[in-house]
This record gives sequence, structure tokens and C-alpha cells, in this order.
Amino acid sequence: MPSEEVPAEDTGQEAGASRRVIELSEPPVLSKLYAKAATAPAFGALGIRKSGKSFPAVEYRLSGLRAELKQLRDFNRLMHGSDRDELPAGFVHIMAFPSVIALMSADGYPLPLLGAVHLENRVQQHRRIDPAERLAVRVWAQNPALHRVGTQVELAVEVSAEQAGDVVWTGVSTYLSRGVRLAGLDQVEGTEHEKFTAPDANARWTLGSDIGRRYAAVSGDINPIHLSSLSARALGMKRAIAHGMYLASRALTDAKPAGLDAFGWDVRFATPTFIPGTVALRFQEQPIDSVAPETGVLGSRGAVAFQGWNQRNGKPHFSGSVHPLS
Repeated sequence: MPSEEVPAEDTGQEAGASRRVIELSEPPVLSKLYAKAATAPAFGALGIRKSGKSFPAVEYRLSGLRAELKQLRDFNRLMHGSDRDELPAGFVHIMAFPSVIALMSADGYPLPLLGAVHLENRVQQHRRIDPAERLAVRVWAQNPALHRVGTQVELAVEVSAEQAGDVVWTGVSTYLSRGVRLAGLDQVEGTEHEKFTAPDANARWTLGSDIGRRYAAVSGDINPIHLSSLSARALGMKRAIAHGMYLASRALTDAKPAGLDAFGWDVRFATPTFIPGTVALRFQEQPIDSVAPETGVLGSRGAVAFQGWNQRNGKPHFSGSVHPLS
């Protein structure tokens, strides 16, 4: 794979450092990457494969991506969305996700892939994306920090249209590895969490025990914590949990105003959504120039905030907003 050096001003690396570019010749296969991650602890114990002690200054690139139309239809059906002739922001995430996992499962990456907890996601989609467009993806790690229970890091993604040459989608996903504390990192500033009081719900989702397998079939994300209670318990969970990006993408489908092509989409995850189960939700249009306490996002005309919580015990699962880009 050919490589080149690019500035790493946004990676959290030392000043003057650069990222080595790794050009992927084809989309990584997620099942192989998860199998590699599952064997990593055993190989590490034998000294065959070693994790790094710091984040490598690398950037993965993949070009020539185009949406598979059956997969797109299946995604829209799963999200209860319409078959519009455009790529939903959550589907663009799916297209870029294998390159993210390739980076997170690479030799030398210092955090384990399996068991990583998705804390939040921030996305900006800059225009409508046609399903026929060929896309190019860039992926890198940035801003690693110590969390009170481990180490967190942001995985940044930039998606460009190859023919037009413009950046159409950017995303930052924050992941936490519990119990792993890397040396030399700053402590992330703690945030004050307001006591959650469930508002009046204006929507409910009933999630079956198979929703993790159904989203995995569409997305390729076969992380065992989502597939069955048996496989989830093997990784320390009480039972299977829904994919965070399934919840976020479905909330976006319900919240995004019709005709909004350039928008920001933010979501924060609070507690796991165990399946089967029922999620109560509140979608609410935000007053202009107000700040949503759940996300810290400034309200604007057409902005919609959403919250999801456990209908039975009132614990919050996620919150976020969709807002026009100015």
C-alpha cells in the first residue's frame, strides 16, 4: 500500500508530527476485522501481536466507494424511512465504518476494539449526496485523553465526492476503552450531568431481540455485544444491546425536517439500550437562539432536539439534535 506524509495538526500528536497515509485498495471486510480483534488478546499473550503504547500517526484512505442500492433500501426500511434518491447521513457512516474499524484493529493501535463504548457522535452533512456518486474516505484518530474510567479517543472521518471534489460529510465518533489508561495523556474535563427527568413522550419504539442482528446485516457491524445475549455476556454485558448508530440513525430519520440537505447531527449516549425493550422518546422543535441542555447545541430555525429513555425505569439512553448548517 503506498503511503505519504500529511500534516497532523488535528490528531493530538506532537507539534511538527505528520500522519502516514495508508491507501486501502478495497473496502475492509468487517467480519475479518472482528475475528482479528477477537484473537488479539491470545496472540498478545504469546508475543505474536503487540499493541502500541500511543496512537500511531496514520491516516487510512479509501476511494471509489459507491452505495449498494439493495443495502440502501434495506437501511431505509429498517429506519422506517422513505426510499428517497439520496444517501442518509447514517448510511454514509456505514459506508465509512469499515475503514474506521481497520484503523482500530490495526497492529500497534493501543486500545482494544472489542468492548469499546460509543460515547457520542457529531456529524455535518454539507449537501444532498446522490447514491450514484463515487466517494472517497479519510479516517484518523485524534484527541486521545484519559477518562475517569479509562481512555477515550475520537475517530474522525471525512467523506468527499470524487468527481465534484467537495467534502460532503464529516463525522467524529468518540469511543471509550474501560480499564485502559495510557501514559502521557491529559485528563478529559468532566461534565456536569443534570439529573434526568423523563419528559412526556411523543413517540415509542418497540425493539425486538433481533434488532441487533438486523442492523448488523445491513451495516456489517457484527460486534458480538449486539447480536445475542449469549455473545454479549461473553464480553461482560448483562444481555445484548442495540447499536448506538441504529438508535442515532433512526432518531435522525424521525427528527430531520423534510428538505433539509445541509445539517448538523449530534448524539450523546448515556446508558446502554438493552434488547428486547421499549424506548420512549421526545422530539421537540427548539426555540431560536436557545441552547439545548442535553447537547449544548445552539438552536436555530428548523432545529429539532430528541431524547430517548427506558420506558420502564426512566433512565436516559441518548439525546441529540438535528440543526441546519448556516
